[in-house]
Amino acid sequence: MKTIHLRKQSGSSLVVVMSVLATLMVVVAVAGEYTYTVSRHVQRSNTLETAVAAGDGCIDILFANWRTISRTAPTTAQPTSAFTSIALPTAAQLNLPAVSNFVKRGVNINPTTDEPGDYDATYTISNYKVVGVNAEWNTLAGASATPEPELGLAQTGTLNTTAANFNYMASADVTLPALGPTGTVVAKVRRVFQKQQISPWNFAIFYVDPLEIHPGPQFIVTGWVHTNSDLYTGHNTLTFADKVTYGSDWFAPTTANPTAGFKPGDGQHPETPTAPNYPSNLPPAHDDAKQPFGLDSTQIFNTADTNPNNDSYHELIDIPAAGYADPLATGRYWNQAAVVIRINADNSYTIGTPHSSAGVFDGTINVLNSGSLYNMFNGAITTNQTIQDNREGASIKLATLDISQILTAASSPPSYKTAFPNPIIYIYDASNSSGARRGIRLKNGSKIPPAGLTIASNNPVYIQGDFNTGGSPPSDSGNPVDAVTPQVAGYTRAPVSILADAINILSNSWSDAASGTVPVASHTTVNAAIISGIVPTAPVGGDGSYSGGAENFPRFLEDWTGKKFTYYGSMVELYQSKQSIGEWGKGSVYVPPDRQWYFDSNFKTKPPPGSIMVYSYVKGKWSTL
Repeated sequence: MKTIHLRKQSGSSLVVVMSVLATLMVVVAVAGEYTYTVSRHVQRSNTLETAVAAGDGCIDILFANWRTISRTAPTTAQPTSAFTSIALPTAAQLNLPAVSNFVKRGVNINPTTDEPGDYDATYTISNYKVVGVNAEWNTLAGASATPEPELGLAQTGTLNTTAANFNYMASADVTLPALGPTGTVVAKVRRVFQKQQISPWNFAIFYVDPLEIHPGPQFIVTGWVHTNSDLYTGHNTLTFADKVTYGSDWFAPTTANPTAGFKPGDGQHPETPTAPNYPSNLPPAHDDAKQPFGLDSTQIFNTADTNPNNDSYHELIDIPAAGYADPLATGRYWNQAAVVIRINADNSYTIGTPHSSAGVFDGTINVLNSGSLYNMFNGAITTNQTIQDNREGASIKLATLDISQILTAASSPPSYKTAFPNPIIYIYDASNSSGARRGIRLKNGSKIPPAGLTIASNNPVYIQGDFNTGGSPPSDSGNPVDAVTPQVAGYTRAPVSILADAINILSNSWSDAASGTVPVASHTTVNAAIISGIVPTAPVGGDGSYSGGAENFPRFLEDWTGKKFTYYGSMVELYQSKQSIGEWGKGSVYVPPDRQWYFDSNFKTKPPPGSIMVYSYVKGKWSTL
């Protein structure tokens, strides 16, 4: 019988147990170290996220203050020194613990490098500043230097007529305590701020008020579209071919809200809305408001005070009142005009220039009775002509400006350019009242000098016949293919703009004697940018009237059945009409044309005479160092 030695077996078991325990201890130690390391990394990551969020909060505070300061001088770029007084953020604003060394302002100009005196590890927030940079985001010469425009031409004086971006760099370095060899984490947050100036003529359609587009037939909008307010699109016959932006909200039918698309209060569209068409990669999108003159309307307008010069953007086409501050003095077209034509109550007219004293315009005229400028316009004006405007339900007395007569008068020395170097005309009938309706007609305007022309009036304007086409263009044939040629061979479309209380289109076949009967129209082409007023859609609980939408922004008085209205231009709405206040769709007014409307991209490089810019303030590229 074999004998088993238990003592030897017991010793082997002890060795195994000790080995297992040692292994377990190593595993536990490794696991503990791993857990500690992971915990430390998680804590540092969380702290870094907090630091980045705090830095982003600093940038938001800087942006709000930078924008406010920039708006105080909207037509110029501010130097870095203008922003050194921005208040420092508080711990409560950034949701961080308050410490004695919470924030330190940055003082150096270079926005990207760690310069002595800017980043300071002993402060929670350091390098807190906004500095001007050039187009490549490089350092400027000093705190008094202004950013150079990224786009467009250099500024000339205080009025800018070209698109440009002015760049600034905001910075905030956030240091927070954390586990690790350094005992802190640092987030260095940077963001580009851009002050953008652009002419509204860069847009096919630009509205400051709610924009409604509800065409019947197919309607393709080429060019950019923007509204500072709400966008309403309730028809699938509408196609956007380019960028569309809105400042407030977009209303179109969706699965969640299938009845969206029409403005509340609009009783003219009982049908079920349908979604518009747009490029799949370019749907309508929210964008910051673009402010004429760089100022929000709430900052410059006040209808409750006694100042008649600050009621609305309608001031652009109004006559300045003497003795009051004028927030729109640099943009008011009376002030910019080279010639003023006043139609008087006795049907006579006065030709002159806007009077100013020490650069302040008072709404009076330097009367001309002779000279080249007087001779250009004397004889080009016919007064006391009357038509019936069915939309207004009123008889309108017109003064007609014959554009061809101006060119004829300028064909003999001195030339048009010499006699009229700043081709802006302000023409108005001073006798207009609610009981005596007045308007201005532009006639025989097929040819415009290459330098262009701008016509402004506080009255409604009626454009009769082809305008800025060089003659009878191919587009007047009615063939849709010919619409891409809205001028005769050898003629170049001039940069033209027309600003008025309302813009009305009268076709080539218009007859004053047939007004009021909805006469039959003929094919007509107009090549001009327009600023015009609207009559807004009624509020909820009102009479259900519709504004007419952008499709009726230029107004019609004829039966356009089967006829083409070809339009090359840019349509800008900045105000509500004060004189032409007849609601759309009331009574027998017109039958709409086949609309062949195109954005005139020439305006991007050669805008019409006159200065009007819109400004926006945006956050650009964001980064951490």
